[in-house]
Order: sequence, then C-alpha cells, then structure tokens
Amino acid sequence: MRRRTVHAWLHLAPLVGGGRNGVKRVAIIGMFHETNTFALEHNDRPDAALKLGQEVIDRAVPKNFISGFVEGVSRSDIELVPIADVHFVHGGLIHADVYDHYVGLIVDGVRQAERLDGVYFALHGAMVAEDPYTDAEGELLHRVRAVVGEHVPFVATYDFHNIMSHRECELLAAAFPNDTNPHIDAYERGLEAGECMLRILDGGIRPVTRVVHVPIIGPNIGQSTWAHAPEEEARLPLYRLNRIREEMERTPGILNLTIQGGYGYADTPESSMSVVATTNGDPELAVRAASELAMHVWQMREDILNVRPIVSIDEGVRMAMESTGERPIVLVDLGDDPGSSCAADSPAVLESLISHGARDCALTIRDPNVVRAGIAAGIGATLEMDIGAAVDQRFYKPIRVRGTVKLIDDGNYTICGPIHGGWGKEVRREAWRSVNVGPRVVLRIGDKIDVIFSMERSGKDRDFFKSAGIIFEEKRIIVVKSNQAHRASFDPIVDGNINLATPGASTVDYASLPFRHIRRPLWPMDTDFTWSPPNVGAS
Repeated sequence: MRRRTVHAWLHLAPLVGGGRNGVKRVAIIGMFHETNTFALEHNDRPDAALKLGQEVIDRAVPKNFISGFVEGVSRSDIELVPIADVHFVHGGLIHADVYDHYVGLIVDGVRQAERLDGVYFALHGAMVAEDPYTDAEGELLHRVRAVVGEHVPFVATYDFHNIMSHRECELLAAAFPNDTNPHIDAYERGLEAGECMLRILDGGIRPVTRVVHVPIIGPNIGQSTWAHAPEEEARLPLYRLNRIREEMERTPGILNLTIQGGYGYADTPESSMSVVATTNGDPELAVRAASELAMHVWQMREDILNVRPIVSIDEGVRMAMESTGERPIVLVDLGDDPGSSCAADSPAVLESLISHGARDCALTIRDPNVVRAGIAAGIGATLEMDIGAAVDQRFYKPIRVRGTVKLIDDGNYTICGPIHGGWGKEVRREAWRSVNVGPRVVLRIGDKIDVIFSMERSGKDRDFFKSAGIIFEEKRIIVVKSNQAHRASFDPIVDGNINLATPGASTVDYASLPFRHIRRPLWPMDTDFTWSPPNVGAS
C-alpha cells in the first residue's frame, strides 16, 4: 500500500504537463555532498557554497549534471525555475541545524515558485546529516514533495557513489546516476534526465524507480568502470558488469539501469553497493531487473576486492623506486583522500620517501602552517619545521623536514582535463574551467622531492601539479591523495599506479572504523554468510 500511495501520480492522477499557455515549469534544485562521517571537519555552520535563482544555471560547471539537464529540456514550451544549488564545503557530518537551514531555504524557494510541473534534483547521493537526517537526500525529497503535491514528477541525477534509500526511490520518478568511475559522464546523465523529464511532461512515460542493495562495501579502487588502456579495462569487474548492464537495459520497458558503488564512509543503513532500475510504470520489472543485475555484482565480489592489489607504504615506495620505466609511477595515498572528505594533511608517504632516499618526487599535503611560513620567508629561503597532520592527528603525526621554498602562488589555475567529474577521456576546450584552491607553497626537500603545500585544498588532477611548476618528465614518482579520481587525468602520462594502505579517514580497512548505522553482515567485513536479492536464488 505504501508504494501505491507514494506513486499516486503515476497511477491515479492525470498526466502532468500543459500548464498555462502550454508552458511547463520545471524547478532545478541542487544539494551536493559526499559525507565522510568519520572526518573531523564538520559542516557545523551555514557556510556552504550557495547559488540562488538564475545563477544556478549561469554558474553551472560546464559539462556536468545541471548543464546537461538544461540542454536536455531546452524547448520553447519549458520554463526553467532554478531554486538553489547548495554544496557543503567541509568533508564531515552536516549538523542538523545547518541541514535544516539549507533545506528550509530550498523549500521556501519552491513555495514561492508556486505552480511547478516537474522538479529536477542534482544530488550526490551520499549526503549524511546528524540524526534524525541520516537519509539526507530522502528527507529533502520528502519536504519538497510536501509542498508540490504527489502528482509532480521528480527526476534526479546522482554520483556513482550514491547510497540511495528505498524511501528516496519511492519519491522519485526516475534516477540517472553516473555509469562511470572515475566519473566522466555527468553531462550525459544530466542530458538523459532532461530528456526523460520532457517525455514525462508530454505524457509519453510514467517512470517508476526501485533499488536493490548488495551487501558489499568497497573498495573504491576495485570499482573502476573504465581505463585508458583497453587491456586493463577488459579485466575490470565493473567494466564487465557494465556490459551485462547495457544488454539488460535494452529490455523493453526499462528506461535506466545503473550499478552504484556506494560510499563506505557514510555511516547509514544504505552504505553498500546497489543497483537502481527505472522502468516505464512497471515496479515489478524494476525490482526484477535490479535483482538480476545485483546477483551478478554479488558473484564478482572477490574480483572487485582483488583486481587492484594494495600494499604497505614502505613496500610501495620500494616498488616505485625500482621501476625502470621512462615515465613516472603514481603512488596512491588511499587513506587520506580529499575526494573521500579527508583532511589531505597526512605526511606518511613523504616520511617513507625521505627515509628510503627517494629522489625526483612530487606530492601534495594540505598544511596552512607551511604556507604561511613559506610566504613569510620568501622564495629561496630555507625552512625547518614540523609539517603535516595540521588538521587530523588521529591517524598520523607531523614530521620534521628541512627544505627550500621553490614557489609561492595564489592557487588560481585552469583545469584542462581530462578529469574525473564532468567530461570524457579526451581534453575538450569547452570543458575547461578556472578554479582557486587557495595559496600554495612548493617546498623542495631532500633529493628533488617537491611538496605542494596548500592552505585550503589539494588536487588530484595533473593541472594542479603543472600549475605549481611540476614538470612530470623530471619526476620518477608522483604521490596523489586519491582512490579513483586521479586516473582520468594521470593514467595517460604515467607507467602505472601503486595503491598504498595508508592511514586516514578513508582507510580501506573498513572494520577499523567506528560504524553505528550500517547493516551487517557486510562483505568483506563479514565473509561467512550467503545473500540473494529479491526474486533471485541464493548463490
């Protein structure tokens, strides 16, 4: 009965559309955050990056979800009503009063908009606020639904690491998460969402969305869906699973079918891999298709865990130093990934590089103290000071270094791509964007180990390094704080990646994290259990 009630607009209400003078009004709402509930830097005050009204469209990132949606619904009888786009800026939990503040702002905007024929949500999907808002996206959709009524269709785009709840699904007409990891199809997914909205408003389809959760938690590095090298791509479990998904998606009645990687650092009951299916008015088909694909995912769980080996820091440094290739090797600092909302302040890999006598290296560490000291001292000055662990000292401690200030800059640079999060594998000038990561200082330590110290943000695209004076042809080792995101940018110019079991709030040792809300058993934290999705036998 609950599904019939929530989806009354699908089965009981007349088809939407055909507003005054034939114009249909579609709201745009963005609320984006990937919440690491174990990160120290909480969103405890209303300092989110906020766009209101027309600037939601005018300042949309090129080739991303919102810009894709806008193009997808571009038609003379569609009036876009941009409400707000909220991006929380700190990696940790969103406090309840802060969450209420921004959701209230959005709801007020929807109420002032009066008549709406549809609502588009640009979401991440792994947003978590303090209790009782653990299902933060679901609560947002619920509050907007209370204003617009049951007959107005909701269409949404999501990140690959979405942790969609059943409640959220039942409030949506259609969901279009990333198919790719690293994420390079946001624009295309926004375009699909826009085209879907038009079909709904024209009365051509009545979508319904369902999700099946798969009890697997990470690791993210095993969830790549593509690679620059065809031979590497072919062996990736998620690449192979996506071939199955693409074939299943051709089934009549299925509008969209997506494998979601989940987000292991958002402590919610839905924090696992999942499959989401959208069909044309057929919830049984949605559950059946999602269940069948979920079983394929479950059967590949060992491959997902083992496709990319993880080694200790010291072993990885030795392997990189022994490399005989002509191009650099990337050491991947998995545990302190800013893309997973970590502080990006760990000096653990630098400490190992120094102790092993490594040379010709480049890496980045967020440390405002070094930036201030470097600016005060000036280019060419020698600094001797403790560096690292400037924000988080739970997993690692500062280390003492001596180095020369090589560069000082304001942190303004252009991301040229290719890059995770908005466009494809090739560099496309129309997707370039200017960013400001805050003041930076480059300190040269030991035998040409260049460390980019940042005040506010670190980077995992090669343009971040290039803009700080790093010449990759001169380097043997590049250290990137990342899991997947750097691959879109770095894989074409390096000889390979070595994944390090580094400490931090994005550790791959999930069992070491103090979860409170996740459902157990959850593989590979638990291994002695069987599982089968709805309508599919156990295996």
